[in-house]
Amino acid sequence: MSFSVPGYAFQPGETISIYANGFGPTSAPVASGSVTQGGVLSPLPTITIGGKNAVVQYAGLISPGLFQFNIVVPASLAAGDQPIVATYGGASTQPGTLLSVHP
Repeated sequence: MSFSVPGYAFQPGETISIYANGFGPTSAPVASGSVTQGGVLSPLPTITIGGKNAVVQYAGLISPGLFQFNIVVPASLAAGDQPIVATYGGASTQPGTLLSVHP
């Protein structure tokens, strides 16, 4: 699993979209060779930022291999680069991925 988040500063309490790959099967089967794909992850993944749980509002496949997650940045985060980790199906994203937070 991996995340792709540009070096943009987010605000605590802000709802953001992040994109990732490698999260596995969704509610709708993937159609081989189709240029469009869809489906949601169930259950939702656990996403933490700075060790605090983020509210996951949506987690789904939006194109072949690309997942979108709409999450709320925890309101109590301190300013600075905070580690972001998603856990799903017993696997976690790679360490060292950061989200810049500036209240």
